[in-house]
Amino acid sequence: MAISGVSIYVNSLGVRLFSDSTLYTALKNAVVGAALLLPLAFSPRVRQAYRRLSRTEWTLLLLVALIGGSVPYALYFRGLQLSTPVTASLIDHTQFLFVAALAALFLRERFRITVWVALVVLLVGLTLGISVRAVRLDAGVPLLGTATLLFAVDFVVMKQLLRSVDALTVMTFKMTLGSVLLFAFVAATGHAAMVPALSARQLAFVAVTGLILLAFTVSSVLGLRHASATAVTAIPAGSPVITTALVVTAQHAEIPPWRLLGLLLALVSVLAVFLLGRYQERRAA
Repeated sequence: MAISGVSIYVNSLGVRLFSDSTLYTALKNAVVGAALLLPLAFSPRVRQAYRRLSRTEWTLLLLVALIGGSVPYALYFRGLQLSTPVTASLIDHTQFLFVAALAALFLRERFRITVWVALVVLLVGLTLGISVRAVRLDAGVPLLGTATLLFAVDFVVMKQLLRSVDALTVMTFKMTLGSVLLFAFVAATGHAAMVPALSARQLAFVAVTGLILLAFTVSSVLGLRHASATAVTAIPAGSPVITTALVVTAQHAEIPPWRLLGLLLALVSVLAVFLLGRYQERRAA
């Protein structure tokens, strides 16, 4: 949650420096992909792990790169161009509900009613924490909704993969091949020629946000290996609490009481999901 909250704040500053947000995303994703390739280049053990992959595992890894590392990013940023940031934020924050439903259906994740209540309260808190008046039903909504659903499916597929495939392999495929596919999209739109003209400040933001994304990717995938897919996506959904705290500190902004209430509900819900989920997983173990 902390990494995600910082990421949102820093990315909100970095993306303003780029006329093409997809190029910005492809570049910072490439930083992660390049970092994850280093073990493959220098570790025979890692290369041997690739040789042991089955045909089904290869197929699922390619699917992860497609639906988790490339296509939804393109859909999301196109939807963001057609809609409002608040609309995009609200739709994005429903991701954990999609994951919860898919995980219950395909991964047989089971929770007590208290966890489901906490998830609903989390959605209510996040909704109160934004400016609902700025939400729009426009042409961007289907694209944003599709991207959110694809990200949710990606988490479920990764959870299934992590039962037999090393976490580093899953991360590498998602971010390395995913960034290659994103660059292919950028090249198809004719924006790849902008790369040589990037300023030092733009490159600095790419490097910093790329490293933050690397930390988020590693923590989320490792967390997904040991915890439920529902908990791993619900907990980062509380990131607006961190982001808002950073904005208030940096800009000395005031927050309306109902937004504070919403953020408080979100924080309490995240803590409840964490504690209840941990208790249930310990009992199952």
